[in-house]
Amino acid sequence: MTPGISPLSRRITERTVFWGLVTGFTLVVILLGISGVVAFRQSGKIRQSAANLAKEQLLIARLLHEVQVEEDALALGLHRLTTETRAQERASRVQELREADKAMAKLAQQAKNTQDAQQWRQLAAASQAFSKAAETAFADSAPVPAEVMEALFTSHEGVVKHIHELILSSSKHLIEADERMNQQLKDLADDSALLLGSSLLLAGLCAAGTILFVRHSIRRIEWQAEEINRVSWHMLQTQEEAARRFSHELHDELGQSLAAVRANLTSSSQDDLEERRADCVQLVDEAIANVRELSQLLRPVILDDFGLDAGLRWLTDKFGQRMRIKIDYSSSLASRLKESTETHLFRIAQEALTNIARHSQATEVVMRLEAIDGIVRLSISDNGCGLPTNRQEAPTSLGLIGMRARARECGGSLALQTVEPTGLRIIAEVPLRIAENEA
Repeated sequence: MTPGISPLSRRITERTVFWGLVTGFTLVVILLGISGVVAFRQSGKIRQSAANLAKEQLLIARLLHEVQVEEDALALGLHRLTTETRAQERASRVQELREADKAMAKLAQQAKNTQDAQQWRQLAAASQAFSKAAETAFADSAPVPAEVMEALFTSHEGVVKHIHELILSSSKHLIEADERMNQQLKDLADDSALLLGSSLLLAGLCAAGTILFVRHSIRRIEWQAEEINRVSWHMLQTQEEAARRFSHELHDELGQSLAAVRANLTSSSQDDLEERRADCVQLVDEAIANVRELSQLLRPVILDDFGLDAGLRWLTDKFGQRMRIKIDYSSSLASRLKESTETHLFRIAQEALTNIARHSQATEVVMRLEAIDGIVRLSISDNGCGLPTNRQEAPTSLGLIGMRARARECGGSLALQTVEPTGLRIIAEVPLRIAENEA
């Protein structure tokens, strides 16, 4: 079995085209929006990084400035200590060294969250060691030995060395931060270019898909309009043929029967009354049979009285008897459907059997009526010659057009499938709508 070969089975409406356009343009807007959001978040990260870097550099610059001021105070205090000889003056200078040492410790505490916190602690320790050494050396007014002075100057040089290392480290961190910033800017530019290119590509694909969908929809709408015109013309032809057939039936059969009855009733001869009476009864019975046949052709009474299942069973029985074709019918539908749905499905089955009798050369037919998951499915299969290849792309049979139109009128669809090795299957699927008196 192959997939359905009946194209354009689904109805395209203005709503379908509208939602197709909305979906396409919504995808384009979403893609561009995602691109903008990603670029905004990346730029926000860069701005945050720049703000943090600036804040940290301002702190380091202030700390370095203050530590240089304190280092100058230490150097000035050392110079004054070496020139002062009075104990009182030396004690005053030692107090100045202590104040500078406390300031160094405070600066190290402020720098505890920076990358150079360890060096700041080492600087504070070196400053404290220098201050203690100076306090010990100049505790009185006695001259300071040369080796002690040399040790003091060496300790002071250690403090200066730590300050110099802090300045170099700050410059190094600043260069590294600048390089990271430049790399982030480069990554942002690359990501933005990639994201924008991808968004434009996807937007182009969505736009192209939308255009193709709209183009296909317009073709489907044109096809549906053309099919509706053919269905209308087919209905006019069918009505004309039905009128012509009924005219002939009424004139040739019913008219002649009534004329014969009238002749028997108006005969002045008194002979063979019983024979004429029997003849009249026979003519009336034939007229009644003809009227019933004509009424069944218009619309089977069994369809209104007993529903679609009984109507299809009557139809298949009549078809098998008349065409001498084996036909297997079964149904799992246990309820009545809406009147319009029953009528359309009955006419679809009737048209399908008519096409089988005219064109398929089939010897067996299988008809199934099922209710599955809220769907009524009517399938008619035969083992005939199938659908000609030259009609697969654009079936123009008015019978098929009429069947599709009836299926769409019920809110469903009609499909054709090939049956292996030979044959054709017609499947009509419509929504299950129970009749109001059984709902």
